[in-house]
Amino acid sequence: MIFYLWRYIMIKAIFFDIDGTILSHRIKEVPMSTRRALSRLSEIHIDRVIATGRHSTEIDILPVSNIAFDAYITLNGQLCYDAKGDVFYENPLQETKEILKLFHSNIVPIMLVEKKRMYINFINDDVVQAHKAISTPLPVVMEYTGNTIYQAIFYVKQAEQSKITEHLKNVEITRWNDSAIDIVAKGGSKVTGIEKYLYIKGYTKEESAAFGDGENDMEMLKYVGKGIAMGNASDFVKSVADYVTSDIDNDGVEKGLNKLGLF
Repeated sequence: MIFYLWRYIMIKAIFFDIDGTILSHRIKEVPMSTRRALSRLSEIHIDRVIATGRHSTEIDILPVSNIAFDAYITLNGQLCYDAKGDVFYENPLQETKEILKLFHSNIVPIMLVEKKRMYINFINDDVVQAHKAISTPLPVVMEYTGNTIYQAIFYVKQAEQSKITEHLKNVEITRWNDSAIDIVAKGGSKVTGIEKYLYIKGYTKEESAAFGDGENDMEMLKYVGKGIAMGNASDFVKSVADYVTSDIDNDGVEKGLNKLGLF
């Protein structure tokens, strides 16, 4: 009992990935057990924060949009909003010359992500497959607008990745699909946004936990006080977690929170 009470007191904020963590792409919905667990966290005054590679415009059309979170760490920590929609941290790509060169060359599909919108140079089967996997509409095809870029998404398979990205400098590259990688500024990750949120709230990292299932969640799971990998995560992701819970469609979030002793 004392051990569980200590854990309850210590954890003040929990960070949640979206895809495969709180949003099931099998049922294209947030499982009822996850909604129940998130509601319970609100009742016991633990901050619930989204930490995703997605853009805010995508979140707005997903089934998670009717859940009120305390903050939104989007674009892998490069653009972060509070509950009112005010930006509390942003970190755009600084060196975009090579990215734009590839974008204009049409060698591979590349999506450019700005503060208010996203667009792509062209669409092929890799784009279709990646977006189908996360239940997301295909992006609009557009020319570069000249606006600030926060993230780029290259639709390229592992075998072709190094050849395509070899000239990119000062970036972080994370794979989130067999056919897609995220590219953000060097040193950028979900942890960047998490650090800013914890600082603003006056919490320590030991007072935080996180749930995730993808490679772009690994730094987050290692950083927080308690990192919980979903049962549907790869063994690679599970290897860095403190706990492994059930998969998303088997009450994974709720069971993980129970394992933390929160309820």
